[in-house]
Amino acid sequence: MKKLKSVLLLMGIITFALALTACGGTDDKASTEKTETAKAETKKKTDPNKLGDYKVEILSSEIVKDLSGRDAIAIKTKFTNNSKENISFMVAIDQQAFQNSTQLDTAVAADGSLGGSDKDVQPGGSLEVTSTYTLQDAQNKVDVEAKELISFSKNSVKKSFELK
Repeated sequence: MKKLKSVLLLMGIITFALALTACGGTDDKASTEKTETAKAETKKKTDPNKLGDYKVEILSSEIVKDLSGRDAIAIKTKFTNNSKENISFMVAIDQQAFQNSTQLDTAVAADGSLGGSDKDVQPGGSLEVTSTYTLQDAQNKVDVEAKELISFSKNSVKKSFELK
């Protein structure tokens, strides 16, 4: 009886060891290379203008007057809503302009419009919006940066405009 228990115990230990060995995998070099290649291709295909469920393309700038008659820059941006709900540019995206390393104040264009940034865009739709910022001077470049308003991502879309 004692011998039978010893044999059963030994068989149990061997079975357990084989099971653990079967769970451990071996590195298949070809499989690892395929995975790395797929990751690299995905990075290449990533749209630099994609911010979460949205796409933002900073298109152009124009020097205008704000409502107070001061020089301002109007930034034209194309906003595409790829989410599942209607949303406006101003609710989805935080766009800022900088001059001389300092954030510019948001301005109201001389015509009093918000440039379409308050209009909702349906899923799959796009809209060109214009955001206006009061300039510090008419000489130095303006850097524009857009990022998703509510997100943990550090992704952003950037573009610089020379004023001269």
